[in-house]
Amino acid sequence: MDAVQIELVIELVIVLLAPPLYQYYLWRQGKTTPAQLRKTMKIFAPLYVLAFGALALAFTR
Repeated sequence: MDAVQIELVIELVIVLLAPPLYQYYLWRQGKTTPAQLRKTMKIFAPLYVLAFGALALAFTR
C-alpha cells in the first residue's frame, strides 16, 4: 500500500468510529436510553459489516 491508500484507510476508520464514540458519550452523559442505543446499533451494524468487508478485500489484494 502506498501512502495515499494508507491515509484513506485511516480517514475511513475515523469516520466509521465517530458514531459509536458519540453514542457512547451520550450514554455516559445520560442523554440516551438503552433502547435508543440498540436502535442505533441496528442501523449501523450492516454499514460496518460492509465497510470492514471492503477493507478486508482491499488488504488481501
